[in-house]
Amino acid sequence: MQLTSHAPGLSPKAAQAADKRIPLRSIMAKLGHVPAGPPAAGGNYYYTSPFRPDERTPSFVVCEPKNVWSDFGGTPKPGKKADGGDVLELIMRLTGFDTGRARLVLRAWAADLATPAELALPAAPTGETFVTGKVTFTDVRLEPLAMKRLVEYLTSRGINWPLVQRSNRTQAHLQQIFYHIAGKPRQQPYFGLGWKTSAGWEVRSKGFQGTIGGKGLTWLLGQKRDEVRVFEGFMDYLSALTYYNQTYFEETVLILNSVGMLTEALPTLMEARLVHWFGDNDLAGERALWLLRQSLTPSRVKAYNELYRGYKDFNDFLTKTPPTKPLPPRRAEPSKLSQTARYWLYVEFNERAPGTPAADGKKRKCSFYSWTNDATGLEYLLVLRNRLGYQMSYYRLCERTSGRDYKILEWAGLHQPVPQTPKSISHVHMQPEE
Repeated sequence: MQLTSHAPGLSPKAAQAADKRIPLRSIMAKLGHVPAGPPAAGGNYYYTSPFRPDERTPSFVVCEPKNVWSDFGGTPKPGKKADGGDVLELIMRLTGFDTGRARLVLRAWAADLATPAELALPAAPTGETFVTGKVTFTDVRLEPLAMKRLVEYLTSRGINWPLVQRSNRTQAHLQQIFYHIAGKPRQQPYFGLGWKTSAGWEVRSKGFQGTIGGKGLTWLLGQKRDEVRVFEGFMDYLSALTYYNQTYFEETVLILNSVGMLTEALPTLMEARLVHWFGDNDLAGERALWLLRQSLTPSRVKAYNELYRGYKDFNDFLTKTPPTKPLPPRRAEPSKLSQTARYWLYVEFNERAPGTPAADGKKRKCSFYSWTNDATGLEYLLVLRNRLGYQMSYYRLCERTSGRDYKILEWAGLHQPVPQTPKSISHVHMQPEE
């Protein structure tokens, strides 16, 4: 369900209708109210009334399908069984504002509201058991983050706790988690920060970093749906909020929770107009950025990891924590020629790559691009192929057809010493080799 304010160009009537579609469940969560239990028939959620803080028996009902509320403890209007209305009516009742000011409040809140899906996925466990790899977590339960030791740990990581408290969406994902580990007798439970993902929880504490449940992505839909900010971990996301002094970002946010999850997110990221990359500066992060640039056109990927170059990640930059091991040098961005050249010659040489023992057995590779996209450029590559001769263990001569699609004009090597010209040209969808 759309959480943002109405799009420009809507008529006043349509704009007000869009405001009324802002989910009531999200507004109740923003006000600090949680349902008394699972939904009743018809998608009705029961709450203690926001109009009567001391109420013990829930009498306030939110009908999620219709996005309306009913207060059975209030005074109904003539001819009505219960007091109630839509989301706009609720804001007007709680604040005393008129319609115009109440709509402004709704729009201000909408950008940082947790959606009903975020509030419910996955459901908070109460004493459940989860098996993650070889470890069995028992008696797992979640609570709103309030434990002093966990808040102190969060602030020790440089995170602005008051900023977190002001964000309904962040609080919906960041909670305190308690658990036992099978085979480790312990009277008191372990505890840590629990970050909600699509498959489980990422857990962080002073002495533990791991996953309970399964590895999953965290998507936070923003007002700018065609732009995505990508973070490797939730601490990096919270670090960015702290650094920029924001409770939320206008762009959609993706927290991978593991750099290995990037391939799962790629199909969705490829639909974005622009991707803002906040990955780590280690080797895995550099490879992930390279993969992202290969999958999308480089102009659609904007790397922000240069902001914290010299540190492993955004959080280390925030806390000025030096890396524990040397970081790899910055990977060069794809050249313009590699994106525009019509012809290129990809070569693997017979010689082994010089350098460290780790490079032993690896072949040197190189791509030569034509400077002109005509017969002259192709002829230059053919002459180069002949000059390289027996220095090559494998080569292929390629021609770009459109975008990242190309066909192989000729190849040789890999137990095929005689140059081959495919009878039916092989069409490939791939970025040219760097």
